[in-house]
Amino acid sequence: MSGADQFLCFVKDGEIKILLPESEAGNVVRLTEMPMQAAVAPEVQEISVKKHEGKAIMVEGRSSGGWIYSAELVDTAGPILSALVQKVFSR
Repeated sequence: MSGADQFLCFVKDGEIKILLPESEAGNVVRLTEMPMQAAVAPEVQEISVKKHEGKAIMVEGRSSGGWIYSAELVDTAGPILSALVQKVFSR
């Protein structure tokens, strides 16, 4: 996805919390495949993260108003890396 931003996030209790970039750190967001300028509510194409519970994820897209638009899940960390990410960012 060209021109998109990358977000390192952690999924916990069904919420997606941004860890990086630092300018967005701590924000809780939802993911949608919908582009920002669409005339339809972002919920229509919301991406479920249930299967990523307890894991670190890398997402590309555009952040605005509690959503990451045109979201693409780039990678999901395994249990070891997810535990390390959670430990490092819980400080």
